[in-house]
Amino acid sequence: MMRGRKSGRVADKQQYRSIYVLELARGSSYIASTLSPESLHAAIAEVLRDFTLQYGDDAFQLFRELLAENLEDRGNRAAAQAVWDFEPHE
Repeated sequence: MMRGRKSGRVADKQQYRSIYVLELARGSSYIASTLSPESLHAAIAEVLRDFTLQYGDDAFQLFRELLAENLEDRGNRAAAQAVWDFEPHE
């Protein structure tokens, strides 16, 4: 039985997930370990800022999406939503 090919978007996301595996693991762990809304916000800001400094603004939206998905996969929906809601220039 033949399986359908993944869409280009899904394949691209998987490729970038592999490229950013270290940043995603570190960022997800750091964000998930926060204890207050203030520390959550600060952790998200730090993770996204550090990523942008290393990889540039062009990769920001994709990384944010992958980071939120990682947090959701860890069962931390509140942190995932906070990543989605985060405004980078706050």
